[in-house]
Amino acid sequence: MNTVRYFALLITLLLTDHLPAQAVRKSFPEPAPSPNQLFYLQRSKDINTVVYEANLSAGKKLNPDKPVQVYWIRYAEQGQREDLTSVQWQMAYGYTHRPLASDAYEISLNSFKQRPMQIITLRGKPMAMMTINGQRAYLQKVFVQLDPKSRLMPRVQYIEMFGTDTDKGKPVYERIIP
Repeated sequence: MNTVRYFALLITLLLTDHLPAQAVRKSFPEPAPSPNQLFYLQRSKDINTVVYEANLSAGKKLNPDKPVQVYWIRYAEQGQREDLTSVQWQMAYGYTHRPLASDAYEISLNSFKQRPMQIITLRGKPMAMMTINGQRAYLQKVFVQLDPKSRLMPRVQYIEMFGTDTDKGKPVYERIIP
């Protein structure tokens, strides 16, 4: 009888959305492909997504003042695009940058400075290149698992990085536990 009650309670919780989001959500929406999209970042907290896109001038060169545009896609609302707040930029999703060469920049995310990446243009396509699991790779997406018990100041349980090996074109993956 206890098994039946447990199963009924579990079904009720699942149907009424009382479990933490990461306990029931297995997939997240992906941003529509864009020719300037570098990568995107998703968190276990909700399905809203932070998109990193090359900021190209009319001459298809990276803007030296701000080579990457960063914005939300608010899937949990109406799927609208929204700018980051200044606090979100400074504390988490923004970046610092420096020029590397003609039309190439190194950026470091404000919340993850340990892993800088290079923003380059390869055959007309902007790319974010970095080391993933010891291999040079083009970054495609980042997933951040947050501790569901942390409320005011989110604590990261792990970060997953997904990309494509620059030499072999094969998928690469790394889980980082801070």
